[in-house]
Amino acid sequence: MNLSRILIPAAWLLSIAVAFIIGGKISPSPEKQSASSTGKSSDYISSRRRASEESAPSARKGTTNRQTSSYASRDLEITSIVNNDDPIARASDLLKLIGTLGASDFQAVVADFRALGITRERMGEYGMLLHAWAKVDPLGALDYAEAQTGTPFARQTILASWATDDPDSAVTWAKDHHEGEGANPWLVGVIRGLASTNSTRATEILNDLPYSRERGRALSAIIPHIARQGQEKGILWLETITDERLHAGATSYLAANLAKTNPERTAEWISSLSDSDAKTRAAGNVAEKWAEQDLQSALTWTDTLDGSSKTNAAREVIGTYAKENPEQASAWLKTMSGEPGYGKIVESYIWNTVRSNPEAALAHIPEIQDPKSQSRYYERILRSWKGRAPQAADTWMDNNDVSKALRKRVNR
Repeated sequence: MNLSRILIPAAWLLSIAVAFIIGGKISPSPEKQSASSTGKSSDYISSRRRASEESAPSARKGTTNRQTSSYASRDLEITSIVNNDDPIARASDLLKLIGTLGASDFQAVVADFRALGITRERMGEYGMLLHAWAKVDPLGALDYAEAQTGTPFARQTILASWATDDPDSAVTWAKDHHEGEGANPWLVGVIRGLASTNSTRATEILNDLPYSRERGRALSAIIPHIARQGQEKGILWLETITDERLHAGATSYLAANLAKTNPERTAEWISSLSDSDAKTRAAGNVAEKWAEQDLQSALTWTDTLDGSSKTNAAREVIGTYAKENPEQASAWLKTMSGEPGYGKIVESYIWNTVRSNPEAALAHIPEIQDPKSQSRYYERILRSWKGRAPQAADTWMDNNDVSKALRKRVNR
């Protein structure tokens, strides 16, 4: 399984990477410190919510009160910072600006930033601003995000920042603002914030989430922190996962993270698993990471597996093998012909040779059992090949008795 498919917002990861820098520059407001120290989270939420509601109308209209904000008179403004083409200077100036802002300034800064357009490159900077705002006025930040944004990114980022300082209040807000029967997306933000500071609490919340995309995202936020504790502690952590499906997914993701640093030891652990679902899913992740570091060892380990675990591992290993040596990979592929799910291994080989060696890819299409899939593969590969090397593609079609109908589709 390719972990790049896991939907972790890259901008959130960047904002968390800078969180430690910001956290050292911004201290929670005295009111928040008092609330956290006395444990009166609900009183804190109520008082802050009343205060934020008084200022909410201007936020919902998308306006900022420049008369009462000191931000406009500062030397550094967000517009000039964002328009700076030097990324180092831009980041430095943004941190300087954040360090000078008071709780009442953030709404104007964030509004100005959003007015410039949220591009992919600016998402990390957006996350930094939201993280810093949450340190001084989480409820004000959440009210603004609720009124002005249509995706969960802003609220989850704010909740992640808030949860590191006051998890009880963040959890209460997340539960109070969730509507519907599905998984609570706001708890994903809380879990992200707790993952590095209180993995036990984060796991408890994770266990309460139903099977969903949100649960997958929350799991992927916790796993890197668990993996850093080592394999032994990671296995003990897995014992706290009560849901079987979640346990299988957690095993798979944990194995992928552990295999980055010690694939051989991780492979030994996966081979010993009795849970077939967890073993199958994890085998692919371990094989993928191991093949990137030591292809031959990954191939040898894959050959020791059986059933769907072997198939899953082979699907990942064959991709790396096909890119390095398509001929040898083809010979190894044929040794898998009796395994369940062999067609999936063939497809992986095809997609990893289609550009570098289209003839090798085409030679394996007959091993795909579904005739419709075969036809689609022929058309896609030949059309792509003809776009790059028309004479070579035509020669192959002449020598392989390609039908007139397929030629017509390829030449279309």
